[in-house]
Amino acid sequence: MDAFDTATENILDTIRYENPFDNRHTVAAIDFTRVPYHVWPWVDKDEQIPKSDYPPMVSGYTKDGELKHGYTFATITIVGNHVPILLGIEPVKEHSEWEPADSPSDSKAEIVRRLLDRAQHYVDLDEVLLDRGFYSDEVYATIDECDLLYTTPVPKYEDDYEAIKQIESHEDADAAVKHDVPLAVDGEIDHSAEFLYVPATADDADGNYAVFVTNRDRVEPDEIRHVTNSYGRRWDIENQYKSLKSFLPKTSSKDYRVRLFSFTFAALLYNLWRLTDFLVKAGLGRVIRSPPVVTAKTFVRAVGRFLREVD
Repeated sequence: MDAFDTATENILDTIRYENPFDNRHTVAAIDFTRVPYHVWPWVDKDEQIPKSDYPPMVSGYTKDGELKHGYTFATITIVGNHVPILLGIEPVKEHSEWEPADSPSDSKAEIVRRLLDRAQHYVDLDEVLLDRGFYSDEVYATIDECDLLYTTPVPKYEDDYEAIKQIESHEDADAAVKHDVPLAVDGEIDHSAEFLYVPATADDADGNYAVFVTNRDRVEPDEIRHVTNSYGRRWDIENQYKSLKSFLPKTSSKDYRVRLFSFTFAALLYNLWRLTDFLVKAGLGRVIRSPPVVTAKTFVRAVGRFLREVD
């Protein structure tokens, strides 16, 4: 990880030469990604007998309605108007049903804190975007303590049906805000937040309305759309994961050091690809966030040729 951090700093130093971070609202996204592990954890699931040598860092998760198993990594990435560089990686240990009840697991708030500490070593952040899996007062308190803004969707909104009903009953309104909602940690109020209600899209919620939470001081009704639409920048990290996984070396090793190295190496290749594309765009006078001039496939071929020559 030290080598990855050093490489990331070198990449950002190269990008800073073009002053891309000057006078801009700097936004980062934090999310989890999974690397599948195609081995069943049970000797006999009906009898609840797990495999004794099953890798402890593998956990279960559901994707497209199907139970899967894999290694989990949390990452933080610059999104929005900047070059989408991955700034930090945190391995994640989750508790799985085949493990003893007292098995350790990582706190999401602590993972977020470590990622923010690493990212702010490189850039001055203004805002963090998270997906609904991070919905937690402890996570929000961690971000608020860092004097950063946050925005995230609420996974379920049964408690907010009355507010939604009022929106639907109003002749002209299709969005609303609930001001100064207190968020507590360990029974004490930590800070207050704004809850925003907007018509849902397919990506926002299962119902007709989506609910977002943000720690902005006060969101006026005419600002709701701007805040929730800005959340769409988080999709940069989803697109990043798709590209990053194409760089992953294939391995069947159970050794977690190999798994962590593979993911970190893929992240480094991704960052180097983004740096290369940025430098080409800067030389051609292209907009930073325009479609890649250098595709990931072209970059991998060039790296492969170089490594073969060195070998």
